[in-house]
Amino acid sequence: MRFPTISSDTLKLLGVENKLTSISMPSFSGINSMSTKSAPAMSEEKYKEAIIAQAKKDFENGKFGGHENASYRTLKKSFVSVVSPDRKGSIAQMLRQLPFMQRGNVSYLEVKDAKGNITSTYSPHNGWHAIGTREERNRESEFNAIYTEAWRALKAEAQHQVKPTSSSIDTFI
Repeated sequence: MRFPTISSDTLKLLGVENKLTSISMPSFSGINSMSTKSAPAMSEEKYKEAIIAQAKKDFENGKFGGHENASYRTLKKSFVSVVSPDRKGSIAQMLRQLPFMQRGNVSYLEVKDAKGNITSTYSPHNGWHAIGTREERNRESEFNAIYTEAWRALKAEAQHQVKPTSSSIDTFI
């Protein structure tokens, strides 16, 4: 039995193209970038003050943290990156060690730290992804606790100030 020949253009249209693709470095700058180790932008006390100030700003604007809040996300990323692994260095080292001709045949990569913990992964279809470490999760929880405590204190204070007085009740009667 003979099989029909399928042109390379047809294979491309079907998504079956097998081409060598280079693996590029992920972005390490900006809000949506992969976290990597960085020096603290400020002292721990200044970070705490900045987180409380962010909670106050957000409360005054009717917000609570979130993915749509760029200043919140930037501050949180800065706070957490202090304990992040050096993903930028690890990925660069791994790419230097990977023979160039094998890069197009990679279906999945894991980058591990010195302890053997996976810190990032790569696949051609999904690109690079950071895998949070225990230290990063703990630091993120610390940020969330400071922020939430400050925000809730502001909310409680605002609710306390809104309680009606006898004169304000008289105006509605």
